[in-house]
Amino acid sequence: MKVIGKGGSVRGAADQDTANLMRLVETRRYAEVEKTARGILARNGRHALALKALSFALVALGGSDEEVLRIADQALRLTPADGELHNNRGIALSMLMRWDESIFSFSEASRLSPQDPEIHKNLGYAWFRMGRWTEAVVALLRAIETHPGDYVEAMHILVPALINGQRWDEASACCRALRTSQPDDPSLLCGLIHIDLRRCDWAEVMDGISKLRQVSADFRLPMGNAGLALPMPGISEQDHAAIARNYAAETISQGYLEAPNPLSLNWLPSSRRLRIAYMSGDFRDHAVGSAIAEVIERHDRSRVEVFGYSTNESDGSAMRRRLEQAFEHFVDVAPTSVHATAQRIRDDGIDILVDLTGWTANGRVEALAIRCAPIQVNWLGYAGTLGHPKLADYLIGDPVAMPHSVQDAYIEAIAHMPHSCMPLDSTRVIGPSPTKQSQGLPADAFVLCSLNNSYKFNPPLFDLWCSLLAEMPDAVLWLPHHNDAVAANLRHEVERRGIDAKRLVLASRVDSQEEHLARLQLADLALDTSPYNSHSTGADALWVGVPLVAKLGDSFAARVGASLLTAAGLPELIAVDDAGYARLVLELYRDRSRLAGLRERLVATRKMAPLFDMKRFARDLEDLYFRMADDALKAAAVSAAQPPSAPATAV
Repeated sequence: MKVIGKGGSVRGAADQDTANLMRLVETRRYAEVEKTARGILARNGRHALALKALSFALVALGGSDEEVLRIADQALRLTPADGELHNNRGIALSMLMRWDESIFSFSEASRLSPQDPEIHKNLGYAWFRMGRWTEAVVALLRAIETHPGDYVEAMHILVPALINGQRWDEASACCRALRTSQPDDPSLLCGLIHIDLRRCDWAEVMDGISKLRQVSADFRLPMGNAGLALPMPGISEQDHAAIARNYAAETISQGYLEAPNPLSLNWLPSSRRLRIAYMSGDFRDHAVGSAIAEVIERHDRSRVEVFGYSTNESDGSAMRRRLEQAFEHFVDVAPTSVHATAQRIRDDGIDILVDLTGWTANGRVEALAIRCAPIQVNWLGYAGTLGHPKLADYLIGDPVAMPHSVQDAYIEAIAHMPHSCMPLDSTRVIGPSPTKQSQGLPADAFVLCSLNNSYKFNPPLFDLWCSLLAEMPDAVLWLPHHNDAVAANLRHEVERRGIDAKRLVLASRVDSQEEHLARLQLADLALDTSPYNSHSTGADALWVGVPLVAKLGDSFAARVGASLLTAAGLPELIAVDDAGYARLVLELYRDRSRLAGLRERLVATRKMAPLFDMKRFARDLEDLYFRMADDALKAAAVSAAQPPSAPATAV
């Protein structure tokens, strides 16, 4: 989203050249403004009005951001109380992805020109790019309040700020208000579909996805954050690739994406430990933080030196403290700028940087565009391609979740773990299960469980689940209670499909992982979601001994369930279509001895199956990193002998 400068006004003309310049500025004839201003400055380099006019012209014409910044700084030394100049300086800094500095300039501009809506909008966008959702919303609402009419541009930024801040009702209202005048805007429609999936308000979801394909020209047009489309039914792996490519190009300046990689690997075998770094906004009480903790602890410190960079502030949780202690070096870069983040990682001499967040909230993909390390890797937190080769060289998957046959749908080279690419925390204690009654479950019920995030539920999935409930008279569906509105919507959807809402049991949030795992044992069978599988949620179910039924889908996010089952030694629970999925569930419901045998197998292999063996997982992951480093050294040798360099290859 490009920030656009104001036309401004130039007053106090003392000569004909200045008067002519003023007229050109007021009529926004920016090419002529630039030529005239440069002529004046050639004669008088301290001409304040010409400097200001030139900064306006360069912003409007998309000139060099470095030059805009230099001109604005020069003009501000002459007129430091000019709010419009501070605004132009902030715009130049924003285009350079120096968001933290731009916030200072926009804040000063808003102090000097408090009724200027564009300045508040620019400030809101800078806060948004820093991942400060609350501050972004405040500034954007101020922009809308001070604007004389509907401030559509500010509202377009407000929608994703509200989405990232998980303010779903406000985001929905804003989206719907904008769509009254822009019904065919792909980004608004994409945002609204995601919001409705989050709220389990599905009345318009399936028609909305069909229309999204139409208005985006089969996803050839930009439609906002690529991560929002991952849970949408009917969007293929190739579609996701197109969406991600558009979003990367829309979000990050082409100058950064097209610049050559400035870094080369200076590690040599046996010279020192390989320096591995993990960057994430989820080093906290979060599914990613929980999944990665034991792997970090189990890294062989004789082989690798391990760094952690947190792009989100601490939540004060026990998991955060555990992660801080697990890394040899843990750095909080949450308040740090994109450039400072990249520079810190470079200064630490990182060989391989693994980004665990991608396009999800609180990530810092922009730093990847600057290149923080010679080798950059996309893994775990974002189930898709980042959309541009400058951002990551590899995406870690496995033979089931990401077979090499789908390489053309990914910008990154696919790098395989030998078993599942999903880690889990095998140090977690599984306590005795509580009673069913204590969890609101009927004592004699057959419990079908899917304790996933609400956006993973959708109309086709509920059609399938409710058809199963119709054939399983003593079964209940156990889902999480996210909030009262989502609960009401889910009950409504069950009733619409002819099932008594009493057969939907909603699990309240519990205070600890131990309590969650203990109650999870009450489930008889876990149901995988589609097209966005139950990743860590599915691993949790298998860890406590609850079999999972999954369908092998047609995207990375839709094949993780099958990957988990393969690594757990239960490939027979993988279906290839909805009919096979339903057949498996009904067979296990009717054959309780077979189901009991599967549970016994899971418990017996809890420490031996590849899915649960985190010591083996850590060694396999390190071996993968060393292969990446070896490939980089070989590519560098080839490049030195015969340029250009060979592209990264799958490993």
